[in-house]
Amino acid sequence: MPRQTMASISKATLFIAFLGTSYVPPAISFQDGILRYQNIAAGNTRHRLRAQAQAEATAYGVDVPYQEAKYDPHAAAEFYKDRPVESFSRLTKVVGKSSKFIADTVLDAKLNREDQVVDQRSEELLELVSDLGPTFIKIGQALSTRTDLISAKYAKGLTGLQDAVPPFSAELGREVIERELNIKIDDVFSELSLQPVASASIGQVYRGRLRSTGDEVAVKVQRPAVLSNVALDLHMLRSLAPMYQKSKEINTDLVGLVDAWGEGFVNELDYRAEARATTEFSKAMKARNLGSVFAPDVVEELSSIHVLTTKWVDGERLSDSDADDVPRLCGVALNA
Repeated sequence: MPRQTMASISKATLFIAFLGTSYVPPAISFQDGILRYQNIAAGNTRHRLRAQAQAEATAYGVDVPYQEAKYDPHAAAEFYKDRPVESFSRLTKVVGKSSKFIADTVLDAKLNREDQVVDQRSEELLELVSDLGPTFIKIGQALSTRTDLISAKYAKGLTGLQDAVPPFSAELGREVIERELNIKIDDVFSELSLQPVASASIGQVYRGRLRSTGDEVAVKVQRPAVLSNVALDLHMLRSLAPMYQKSKEINTDLVGLVDAWGEGFVNELDYRAEARATTEFSKAMKARNLGSVFAPDVVEELSSIHVLTTKWVDGERLSDSDADDVPRLCGVALNA
């Protein structure tokens, strides 16, 4: 759908959403290339309309240089060459958010006080990276083990990124589930948590129970517009990498590193690939007579490119466990 058309529809829907309930105009939607109008009963409609407007405004696969699992830096370069304002706006935002932290670290080095403020700066870096969005969160996680690219004093703080990602609107997440799977939540789930039970850089997870079988499930929903945000950030970082590499006299090929990160990250945005890998992993473990090591079963009929539903499994991280078999399980994981 053309970006301009989509923006116009979203604004119209937002206008409707914020009107009082005494006057209820028709809702506007865009389906199969056709504008559709539908009368809505008065009452508690504003929240749902607001979620619909958000979904339209942040739809997947709109205004992007490539699709999920198809990272192409050259296509991105051509795409953003015609959108200089968009690129400059994002760069300005990133610089604006990070300038104070950078200035503080430079001052710390000049005043020889880095050791005294390392804990404070680590927390600030964690907050900064989380605030900059999914791309920087993923890169921050990777940098937490790359002390050749970032000071070890600050790399330690980035290990907390896996636990520091705020969720997006729960209402929007439920709207995405219905739209992606073409279902009504109440028809399919006897229970579905109102709020996500976990959130990460790419998506968030709801806990539910299927009406048809009674099975408990985990429903992972991708953040809307994440591909658009990621593609722009990767293009920006790739463009700046040669200048940074030269200024810091780094031997690592930073453009190649960004491309490696980009390919892996963009591949993760196709939940169908994750579903296949999940199923194949369990089969491989069973073939090795390691049936006790498995991934949750995928509920294929309730999974798509942006929504992944699996059976719910209770467990704990190996890093948090004090069980006696942790060393053996770590060995299994490393050799799987």
